Amino acid sequence: MIRRHRWLVCVAVVLLSCSGCVREDVSGSTVTCTNELWVPLVVFLGGLVAGPVGWYLRDRSARFGWGLLILSPVVIVGFVPSLLMDKAIVDDTHFSLRTGIWGLTAVHDVKYSELSSVSLISEEKRGRYGAKNTSYYLMCQRKDGSSSKVPLGNKVAETAAPYFLHHVQELKIPVIDQTGENLL
Repeated sequence: MIRRHRWLVCVAVVLLSCSGCVREDVSGSTVTCTNELWVPLVVFLGGLVAGPVGWYLRDRSARFGWGLLILSPVVIVGFVPSLLMDKAIVDDTHFSLRTGIWGLTAVHDVKYSELSSVSLISEEKRGRYGAKNTSYYLMCQRKDGSSSKVPLGNKVAETAAPYFLHHVQELKIPVIDQTGENLL
């Protein structure tokens, strides 16, 4: 029995470690970043497998079994479409990012002609049991005084950010690293 659990844990670790690949399509000066197609497919298969495994395990470990049964449709309906729709586009005129959980999708569109400066910021929050969670954002200041806070919370956004910052620096728009980590 313990051997099966170890095997399942090993499979879960391998699947989780493989789920961060981003495809970068370069067409002229336009860069489009999306998740590789296999990423949502692996998550979909994991969601499909979680249901029957949860049903099988519910008698042996009620908490784990029911957790898998509940998690299965949440993954299939919520996370798989989100992974398919995550997209960032960087071109000569703007940066566009579509990200978030399906139904709660955030869309950010930043035009270079409207920017006065860009700051890379970080926010640190305490999680459960005192663990530190650091989130990174691009704070885009517009010429009209408004600002836009673009999250760098997933691999698609993280992959597109250097292309965006490169375009901004080429246009001589000030870029400020406020994280203190010299990320630029």
